[in-house]
Amino acid sequence: MKEPVNRSFHIGGSIEKALKGEVDLQPVTVLHEAWKITAKNIFSFLPAVICLFLAQVALLLLGLEVQLGSPSVFFDAFVTGQGFTAEILKAGFMANFWSDVLIAPLYAGVSLMALNHAVGLPSKASQIVKGFSFTLVSLITMLLLSSIQGLGSSLFPLVGLFLTMALSMAILLVCEKRVSPLKAIQYSFMATIRKVLPMTAIYIVIMLMFFISIATAGIGLIWTLPFFFNVKGIIYRNMFGVTLQVTSVAKSDGDDQQPPSDNQPPVDKDVFNA
Repeated sequence: MKEPVNRSFHIGGSIEKALKGEVDLQPVTVLHEAWKITAKNIFSFLPAVICLFLAQVALLLLGLEVQLGSPSVFFDAFVTGQGFTAEILKAGFMANFWSDVLIAPLYAGVSLMALNHAVGLPSKASQIVKGFSFTLVSLITMLLLSSIQGLGSSLFPLVGLFLTMALSMAILLVCEKRVSPLKAIQYSFMATIRKVLPMTAIYIVIMLMFFISIATAGIGLIWTLPFFFNVKGIIYRNMFGVTLQVTSVAKSDGDDQQPPSDNQPPVDKDVFNA
């Protein structure tokens, strides 16, 4: 058998196009594609999303435990509205902040799985650990993101929401494009500014879905959380593009089977830079 031939090709936009706003980002098209992708991959993707959710809840409870002695102190004050002191509020904020930061490697893994879906490739739950290859850079990126978003929210809640949307591509940029956290934040922000209206429309729909999911006692999150990550994967592909690595294996004349055609080469499982 002959040596495998590695080739690469690009799908979607690019950093240069994203910064100029020269990308196709139609809200209805993005949401419709994400719906179909979620339906196709729900059973393989959902376990990873649930793992991420449970890990973040565990970190949140641990943070409250360390600061207040028991998480129930925070939740009792929140539900009853009594005894909700500045100390308890600060404990809740800090617990949420550090849970967001420490969950970064798992968050990166789930985001990369969604990027697989966006370029037509399958995923499996075990791929969530792929984010651990980017542990340090993802932690630094999430620390910066959470700090910026927290500062924005302290000024005005809508500013925090806008920054959450505007910086949402940063994690994928540091993993797939291998840019620095600061560059990733800059690229994500500038690309969003160029497409602020379609991005806002998409995120309004997602927010409504989250509200509906919470109103159903959280049952709707089974669909909404995977859908949210798949939406982000499609937006990233359309804005910044994804470089795929394809391996073609041509067999010798003595092999029984015909060599694969150029149109249908076998694809290596590690398909992009991440």
